[in-house]
Amino acid sequence: MGEIVPERSAWNALAVDVKRIRCETAGMSTIPIRREQITPEWLTSMLSSVGDCQIAALDFQEMTGHNPDLSQLFRVLIDYSKREAAHPDVVIVKIPPVNDIVRLREAAYGPYASELGSYRLLEDFQGASIARMYGADEDPSENTVCFVFEDLGALPAGQKYAKVDLEVAKATLDLMASFHGRFWEDESLGSADWIRSADWSFIFKQDPLDSAVGWKVIRDDERFDKSGGLVIAGEYLGARLNDLQTAMATRPNTLTHNDFHQGNVQLRQTPGGVRPVLIDWQMPAFAGATNDLAKFMMTTVPFEILVEQENALVSHYFEQLKANGGRNYSFDECWRDYRRAQVATFANYANSCYETSPDGDLIESSGDSTHAVIKALTLTDPAEMSEILP
Repeated sequence: MGEIVPERSAWNALAVDVKRIRCETAGMSTIPIRREQITPEWLTSMLSSVGDCQIAALDFQEMTGHNPDLSQLFRVLIDYSKREAAHPDVVIVKIPPVNDIVRLREAAYGPYASELGSYRLLEDFQGASIARMYGADEDPSENTVCFVFEDLGALPAGQKYAKVDLEVAKATLDLMASFHGRFWEDESLGSADWIRSADWSFIFKQDPLDSAVGWKVIRDDERFDKSGGLVIAGEYLGARLNDLQTAMATRPNTLTHNDFHQGNVQLRQTPGGVRPVLIDWQMPAFAGATNDLAKFMMTTVPFEILVEQENALVSHYFEQLKANGGRNYSFDECWRDYRRAQVATFANYANSCYETSPDGDLIESSGDSTHAVIKALTLTDPAEMSEILP
């Protein structure tokens, strides 16, 4: 629940006067920023949404994804002295970093307010396709928030991500199309202070030229197959991405999760089978829907399914989008924008796929999602890729 986008410089373009902010608010946080501040009394107040309770004791487990520089994540087991049936035995508590400078720097980028805004907007999705939020505690002066979410359960030992098969992939696309369609061209979102713009969401305002360096590292790495449209997409990275951004700005905008990678899709066990749940709404944007579609298809749908079902899955998404309110948008436009968004997704990951060694050499340092994105592009037709890129 704690993995934030792996892209190295997603936030770097935003200048933040940390010293000024720190002088105004340091040491004055009004919400928990330390595990010791998650007390039975505080958690009781957060659970009041489901009735009165009294908590006798708490047991904490630090979760995978706990990152002191982004968000602290705890699985909290609750021992009640008084409860009602709706009170959970276990919750996930998500609190900001304890370090003043780090916390205020991150808060200035807006992830805490963005997550809260998303959960308020998507209230009727909670407890189903997004996790239930039992409570949230804000510090408006810091722009920070603590959350108490339902626990969806731990993954089996040794399993890093939720297992996605064809039916789960379709169900996830149904979820995606449902919120895309509901907020299709909803211009009120464009003026909301908690949501990012389409321009910001395009490779997260990173330098397009950095992606060209990333492509050089990938191209020179013998482990990667350079087939299909991968080379066409790779050679496109760099300054020409400005043309791609201009072309993609013509898409209809909607609510996008903007970080729809494999680590942010979990599964809920229901009597009718597993149901996908989308977590970590820290980077929403009012942007083109195919940003989410491309990232999900490339990072989360298993390669062997993508080989056989890519066209069918995009068609499934498009039909569900139309059924949920997406309008004035053809399948041909959707497919074109999906391919273009794949290149933008690749550019985003290429920005962070390398590091510099002490002797100045560039070293490939990417993770699972980057490798999946690279592999997905080998399936694309080079001629088609050349044609759709502006």
